[in-house]
Amino acid sequence: MIIKYSVVLETPAMTGKDGVIGKDLDLITKLDNDGLPYFSASQIKGILKEKVALFSNALNFGFPINKYFGEEGEIESGMRFSPLTIDSKEFLEYKEFLTDDRSGIRIDKASKTTAEGSLFSYEFIRKGLEFNGEIEIFYPLEGENLKFFKACLERIDAIGGLKSRGLGKVKFKVLDCIENKNNSKKILNTSNLKEYTYTLKPLENLILKNQEIGNEITTNNYIHGGTLRGAIISLLDREFSIDTEALVKNLKVSQGLPKNHFVASASIFQSKYPVKNGKVVRVNKLLSKNSEDKVDGKEVKFERYGSPVVNAHFEKLIINKQSEINIAIDTETKTSEEGKLFNKEILLAKDIEFSGKIVLSEDIAKTLSNRHIYIGKNKSKGFGKCLITFEPTNAKKEKVDSNKLEKLSKEIGTDKKYFTIDFNSDMILPFIDTVSIGDKIKELLGLESVVWEESKSFINIISIGGYNQLNKIRKSTEFAIAKGGVLTFSTTEFTNDLIERLNSIQEKGIGSRKNEGFGDVEISSKNHLEVK
Repeated sequence: MIIKYSVVLETPAMTGKDGVIGKDLDLITKLDNDGLPYFSASQIKGILKEKVALFSNALNFGFPINKYFGEEGEIESGMRFSPLTIDSKEFLEYKEFLTDDRSGIRIDKASKTTAEGSLFSYEFIRKGLEFNGEIEIFYPLEGENLKFFKACLERIDAIGGLKSRGLGKVKFKVLDCIENKNNSKKILNTSNLKEYTYTLKPLENLILKNQEIGNEITTNNYIHGGTLRGAIISLLDREFSIDTEALVKNLKVSQGLPKNHFVASASIFQSKYPVKNGKVVRVNKLLSKNSEDKVDGKEVKFERYGSPVVNAHFEKLIINKQSEINIAIDTETKTSEEGKLFNKEILLAKDIEFSGKIVLSEDIAKTLSNRHIYIGKNKSKGFGKCLITFEPTNAKKEKVDSNKLEKLSKEIGTDKKYFTIDFNSDMILPFIDTVSIGDKIKELLGLESVVWEESKSFINIISIGGYNQLNKIRKSTEFAIAKGGVLTFSTTEFTNDLIERLNSIQEKGIGSRKNEGFGDVEISSKNHLEVK
């Protein structure tokens, strides 16, 4: 069920964001990707949860709050909220006139005069504007429970900051209730597997967790295969009749990168300063001609380019990000809970298309194509809504043969026969000890006849976690070789047996959790010869 509602500002209101550099205000309005004011979904969810709990207790109604709003520590809840937004087509041309600013002071209670240093300024949204939002409910909500829920929603009378100063008085109105199609009895076939190219188009901003340190979350600029795989499993398990065991076994999802982008090699270095025609120079340190730190005979300081997502010109992908601070309110004191300050980094990914490979059944691909799916963190609070589509694909990696191996080998060195294992995605290590990692990988892959060339290898070790959507438990943290890593090996000859083994490694991947997109590798990638 989807409940659509409107919110009209009966007084000016503010969304309560800290001031920014270049704008002489202490509190400013939150703006969306189009520069229009909005109210975050987490704020609406918190206010409505408090209202439902208050009325449910007062009337002894017994509304199942935890079932729909979720419990502390739970990853998913029974409903999701969209942000409150205004019509971009109607207001985009004069968006700068939607807000204004004023100053305020704090009164010293003892002296009844202005407290020293208490002058502050804030920005507010003008009254009369109408915002729209929606609540998607995943479990049946019917009869008296539905009436009670809608009544609670329409009795929200204030939102935003500085409500004690008269700001934020609003009028909520339920516009429509749309019943979802009942797919609970529809049986989906998990056989007849095919490889597809999936495309994800975010309709909301994303929080794709990279690191979570304390209450601070940073985000990736690509989609982990496990993130999308978990979202698909969760959706199918909730809405359809399906062989879950077969689905978990067979569903394979690669990482999703923005279209026409790929992961740069960790062997790429870039000059620290512009050195040639006012531009920086990039070189691949794997190749023998780039072994010296010189450009046109002059000494140049190089530093690692990293392993960024790049386009065909090796320009780094840049997706704008913003930070948002949230607090948890104590229901008794109505003040922020101690230690409940959250800072999350948000990827402004609307209108960017991500693409990758996926193996699933025809039935599932047909059913899910052109549907909404929710990925990443804070899905119930207005983040992660995407449109997913599938297209059959026959694209295969370039096969490994002696010509491909010889071409790169001659650029690496002429004293031996060289080949590389290039990591297109993170590879989870099946061991803890990372000393002499190349030798351990060689043993793991059954490449006893080759020699690891440590001085010509470029890798970074990271830690990877995860979450099991079905069992609702966190996965243990494991060590991994970061995407973009390069392991170089040498041999006396590229034998047919070795070439056959390398083709098998490239096709099957390396390490654990390969169904989640980890361990995708290529042998002697041609990208080493195309650095720009």
